[in-house]
Amino acid sequence: MNIKFILVFLLAAAGFSACKKNDFPHQDDFERSYKAWLAFKASSGNNYRYEVPGYTWAGSSWLTTVTVREGKVVQRDFVYTAFNDVIMPENGWTAAEADKLLEPLNMTAETFLEREGYPFLEALQWTETAEDLGTKSRDYSSASALYTLDDIYDKARTEWLKNRSDASISFEANNNGLISSAGFIPDGCMDDCFMGIHIRSIEALE
Repeated sequence: MNIKFILVFLLAAAGFSACKKNDFPHQDDFERSYKAWLAFKASSGNNYRYEVPGYTWAGSSWLTTVTVREGKVVQRDFVYTAFNDVIMPENGWTAAEADKLLEPLNMTAETFLEREGYPFLEALQWTETAEDLGTKSRDYSSASALYTLDDIYDKARTEWLKNRSDASISFEANNNGLISSAGFIPDGCMDDCFMGIHIRSIEALE
């Protein structure tokens, strides 16, 4: 093989490697976390659940729990942990609590049902199983999407962490090395601007 060709090839390969090294911000941390994910995936048999919190500046917060078995989402649970500064009772929301929450909105359970087509209590907390996954997405937009962790790592790599000149990009892996946060905040945005995901916990299923 021509020595000049070999040198050109090696230089090009080195340049490609350098480019790959800087494909996106936080790539080194991401790759370490991705290796931890592959190890967890193998040890758990790809059976796990994870929790995604959310909140608004107006005093509401919620939690989505996604359950995955053999690499497929089989259940999604959603609950408002606080609604308009009212903290969810220890035993969960009741019809009486739901009625109280509607009072400041000048609504009753009946008028809410008539307007929205579903009970307000069901808006506060619900569960989807394999038979009806995704059916509540039209009405309950606060819930996290039906992602597996494979989906989340892929979106982090290709979308949430990609180079942007007009945003602050962040990545964290505080769930025993697994992803806990990935996303970006557009420059100049003040409230509820984070685009990406926060994961509060990840646990293997028996």
